[in-house]
Amino acid sequence: MAIISSLEKDQADEIAQAVYESFEEKTGKAPEWVKVMAHRPEILKEFTELFKTIMGEGKIEPYLKWKIAYTISNMLKCPFCVDVTMKMLKKLGADEEMIARIKQREDLPDGEQNILELVKDITDDANLDNPEIFAKLKEELDEAQIVEIVSVIGLFNYINRFNNTFCILPE
Repeated sequence: MAIISSLEKDQADEIAQAVYESFEEKTGKAPEWVKVMAHRPEILKEFTELFKTIMGEGKIEPYLKWKIAYTISNMLKCPFCVDVTMKMLKKLGADEEMIARIKQREDLPDGEQNILELVKDITDDANLDNPEIFAKLKEELDEAQIVEIVSVIGLFNYINRFNNTFCILPE
């Protein structure tokens, strides 16, 4: 249970209620983080739109985006986010062996290895400390792909820290 109140749909503002309804249609219920973020309905609405934009169709495959998300969630030790990202990876075809390899950042294709090293570098202290990794990525990816990758990193750093701060656990 979160350390601040979770708003039920009937307690939430009209803007937040629309987000609840979207989750209810897709998954049957609104997750706990939605109920907490509903205290600021505008943030909730814009965050969910940003999430859809970043994690939706783009220049980077969804499977790689969820590998990035899982790596961040493990680094930041967010139980809720680890649970969700692992479920998404399994839905996209990852088995237990692949999940262990992602977690250890080992035995992955070079391009993915470099991306997950960038994830670690940025998530550790919110800075690019290893410009060599970035230089390698610029050789392999175009700038739009790099922007999308860094956007996934920022998005999951935010939601992991939000959920950890409010003690939001897997349901």
